[in-house]
Amino acid sequence: MENRKDAMSKSHTITISQSLKQIYPVGAIILLCVFFSGIGLGLSGKQQTVHWNAGSHDGTNFPLVGKHRTVSCNECHLDGVFEGTPTTCEVCHWQRRQDDRYELRLGTHCADCHEPFTWKHVAPNKWNHESATGYPLEGVHRTLDCVECHGERGFFGTLVDCFGCHENSYRESFDPDHVAAGFSTECQLCHFNNSRWEGALFSHDTFLLTGQHMVANCSDCHGSGQYGGLPSECVFCHQADYDATQNPNHRDSSFPTACELCHGTDAITWEGAIFTHTLFPLSGKHRLADCSDCHSSGQYEGLPSDCVFCHRDDYNSARDPNHTQLNYPLDCEACHGTRAITWEGAEFSHDAFPLKGQHAVIDCSDCHSGGLYEGLPTVCVFCHLEDYLNAKDPDHKQLGFHTDCEVCHGTDAVSWQNVDFAHNQYWVLQGAHTDLDCSQCHVKNITLPTECMNCHLKDYESAVNPDHREAGFPTDCEFCHSPSHVLWSQAKFDHSFPIESGKHSQWVCTDCHISANYRDFSCINCHAHDKTRMDNKHREVPGYAYNSQSCYACHPQGRE
Repeated sequence: MENRKDAMSKSHTITISQSLKQIYPVGAIILLCVFFSGIGLGLSGKQQTVHWNAGSHDGTNFPLVGKHRTVSCNECHLDGVFEGTPTTCEVCHWQRRQDDRYELRLGTHCADCHEPFTWKHVAPNKWNHESATGYPLEGVHRTLDCVECHGERGFFGTLVDCFGCHENSYRESFDPDHVAAGFSTECQLCHFNNSRWEGALFSHDTFLLTGQHMVANCSDCHGSGQYGGLPSECVFCHQADYDATQNPNHRDSSFPTACELCHGTDAITWEGAIFTHTLFPLSGKHRLADCSDCHSSGQYEGLPSDCVFCHRDDYNSARDPNHTQLNYPLDCEACHGTRAITWEGAEFSHDAFPLKGQHAVIDCSDCHSGGLYEGLPTVCVFCHLEDYLNAKDPDHKQLGFHTDCEVCHGTDAVSWQNVDFAHNQYWVLQGAHTDLDCSQCHVKNITLPTECMNCHLKDYESAVNPDHREAGFPTDCEFCHSPSHVLWSQAKFDHSFPIESGKHSQWVCTDCHISANYRDFSCINCHAHDKTRMDNKHREVPGYAYNSQSCYACHPQGRE
């Protein structure tokens, strides 16, 4: 039979003929029967062999698991002896093999912590360093071998304080020098990262580290190696910076040595210092100026805060408008404010005469041409008399227009055109009146009577169909002509006799009104009746008379 190899163990050949020589004949017969019946070997007169592997071992009382499946048989079955091989971990790995490097100091029952795959793997649910010892393994401690902390001293009585293990690291540290600085031996006070010594954070309570101090090395301030009892005043470290500063010169200007008053505590450079300029609040252009622009003499205290103290030359050289000639006030902020960053865009609070419309965009000199800025009249005609006199459409002077321009032009106007006069408050403009020019009604005067005849007498006298004068029509045009009409032909008379429908709607006025007097009318001129017959028919009608007025009195609707 051909030999085979298993991936996890070696085949073992037992020569049956050799075994038979060592036992009695009867025992040999029984053994042969067992072999033939148990593993199916036949008696063929030839040498028989049995092949064992890891799988074969699973049928025994010690199945091979993990690392046991890969070791040679003789590593457990010493000297080829298979019977009586121990099955407990500690007997094999200590009493026989002596391979526990900790010499049973961690215990005698391997399976309490280990599984048969590797010694280094400890099942978390079987053993935990924190629960078993009271010392949790964190950071780099989790990657160390036990002996690196416990050494050869054993596992009991091992020190759990940092210094107990890291004394050498503490004494060899020079940036900073822990021993010279008198640092605490409790490493965790500064070293929060358990994976490396770098990145230590010290609670710098006596002098809070902010800004540039936050990124400086300890030795930058503690260069002498002294860490306790150092002064916390700025000038203790920054005296040289203070003395060397020229813009502005701190020493000559007697600046305070408390740097944080101007530079704050969060600064990362000396630039951008902010001084609380309470006596003269800095805003606008002043906020951007260098200290030396105002304190050019090096004097920082006792300077006047009046604008003209610094800006006299600006005031004298101003030409649009000429401040000196126009006697402008010396208080710049009256017009320029305090937030301005240029001289342009000055805004004067023109309360005495609010600037609106065209007044808001003109130059000061257009009104204050004589340089007089106070006591000027605010009436329109003071400046606009020539405009008033030259106005021809309509002629303001001839028509007696009011000299208060804003009555018609308002205060928001940017030109003389598009006048919006509130005509309705005097006489409502409707119909044809809305499109007329002012001069068509106001030929000679702005104040006119409101009666129609004042303007329309000629229209009244020239009307022939019907003849208004001969007919005695009223001179109140709107009696027939509504104010909303745009044509004379739209006239509508409220005729008491129905002429809106029927035969009468087709007739003209003169068909009934046969004389020029429209109060006279004739019914019998069209409706011919025999007088005798009508008299007999109306004999019993009180007040009957054979004339048109009587007819209308009884028949106002034209029906019998």
